[in-house]
Amino acid sequence: MSETEAEKQLRRARATAAGLEARAQTDVPLDQPLACIVTTVEASFDLVVVIAQLGDGLAGSYAKRPGMNVALIAGKDAPVRRRFTLAHELGHHYLGHGPRDDTSATLSDDANPDESSANRFAAEFIAPRQAVERFVGALDDDSPTLDLVCRVANHFAISPQAARIRLETAEIVTDHRQLGRLDGEIIDGQAKHCFERLGLEDRDDLCRLPAAKLPRLPAEARGSALADFIDGQISAEQLGAAIGRSREQVEDSLGRSVV
Repeated sequence: MSETEAEKQLRRARATAAGLEARAQTDVPLDQPLACIVTTVEASFDLVVVIAQLGDGLAGSYAKRPGMNVALIAGKDAPVRRRFTLAHELGHHYLGHGPRDDTSATLSDDANPDESSANRFAAEFIAPRQAVERFVGALDDDSPTLDLVCRVANHFAISPQAARIRLETAEIVTDHRQLGRLDGEIIDGQAKHCFERLGLEDRDDLCRLPAAKLPRLPAEARGSALADFIDGQISAEQLGAAIGRSREQVEDSLGRSVV
């Protein structure tokens, strides 16, 4: 049964409120950006973060195992994408959605209530409206240009597209013509040149780990069947037997080689 517009708005509001509630559980003030989302999530929630070379098309995954909840993040993705995917998987965990695998398509599937809610949660967790308003308000020039989008993206360590959407949902930029122009400039790849011109550099955190330093396995995950598979010590069939999934499901989710 599809949602009514009123039900959809209520669900979105609840997801946003949950993201703000979760953010308040961390030791980072609501009006400040996260220094490292990986360490913040692991310190504040019952969730361990693994960054590895996952299967083709997989952006992230949320898994529940006896005694351990895991957010798997694709090492092939850019740091800004890793950060948002992690916040999205935390959303599934916090909102009680249950285990799932996320692809680029599901991460942007606004028609799916769980995926849409996880995105709303993620946006508020990474860049609370209060923090966005304070940052934009402190700028000398807050006009709705690509410069503003890039400054917001850099401050919160998110992608230009995520920053553009956040400016809209925070009701800082509301004119549809301006939003459409910004979307076009981002699609045209102009944000990269804007970052360079403004001298903006990405945050140096655990989401920037290069491929040579992956997989990223926290201490809590070591010794688990998942860690053994990532380290190449057991086969996909053995991991499947340990977690109640088939070899094919493991290979589709994690790839035939995640090392």
